[in-house]
Amino acid sequence: MFMLRYAMRSATAEPDDRQALYGAALEMSAWAESHGALAVTVSQHHGSDDGYLPSPIPMAAAIAAKTTSIPISVAALLLNCYEPVKVAEDIAVVDLISRGRVSYVIGIGYRQEEFDMFRIDRRHRGRLVEERIGIVRSLLAGESVEIEGQTVAITPLPFSPGGPMLAYGGGTEAAARRAGRLGMMFIAESFDSSLEAAYLEEADKSGHVPLGCMFPTPDVPLTLFVADDPDRAWTEIGEYMLRDALSYGRWNAHRTGTASISFAQTVEELRAEHGSYQVVRPEEAKAMVAQGKPLALQPLVGGLPPDLAWPYLEAAAAAAGSS
Repeated sequence: MFMLRYAMRSATAEPDDRQALYGAALEMSAWAESHGALAVTVSQHHGSDDGYLPSPIPMAAAIAAKTTSIPISVAALLLNCYEPVKVAEDIAVVDLISRGRVSYVIGIGYRQEEFDMFRIDRRHRGRLVEERIGIVRSLLAGESVEIEGQTVAITPLPFSPGGPMLAYGGGTEAAARRAGRLGMMFIAESFDSSLEAAYLEEADKSGHVPLGCMFPTPDVPLTLFVADDPDRAWTEIGEYMLRDALSYGRWNAHRTGTASISFAQTVEELRAEHGSYQVVRPEEAKAMVAQGKPLALQPLVGGLPPDLAWPYLEAAAAAAGSS
């Protein structure tokens, strides 16, 4: 019982090295499917000097083409960075490729660099994302949409009737209320369960049957590695986890409630906080699985070289009950 996530960060500027990471992500996804993985998630950010994955939809399509049954999630899809008709077409094609296995958690974005890059007025990002959600959902459902006086429809339609699952993610009351108002499932970034009340209230006011909220589980690491010798593992891969943590920490300096964020500045601090980034022994991993807590793996975190990453992935799968 484990899950994979890829952000594709790396310090390398070498095309061959970066290609090796992308190739490994596809191979790992196919291997993990046959070894009990529950899901694969791909993330999205733009303009990052570490090459953070900017195009999760083609990445999801590539993973879908390498696998047959594992669910794939794009989380989050920064919808304000897309022209909505074109992204609806792309989603429809990927839905056909995957036979409906790819779902999406839509996010509003929070990095000013991304708003600038895509010429988005941050002050209007909420209105814009709601407008684009409406367009995309209608198009995927086979409806025609009026955009600036032009009637638009897409073809081909997706494999999933009405289109794949589109949820909404965030860590604020505004995000929870937006999900409720639009009749979408809410995927929370924080442990703040009070967001559920806001979500349910807004769904009721808008006449929607709430699809539900999902919250991260407290005290469960979101980037986990399994090793017989954690000391050696931290020496070997700690710098890669820290690279990931430092970038997220810089981006989220004012978003302290987000579950996946660490503000550690050294490998030693990252290990000592025993938070989102952890290395555990196989018996600890087995205990987590026995408690119904899937192992959240980021096998290529920070550009971890594939030859180092594979043994940790295999150890995690074994601990999760696969062979």
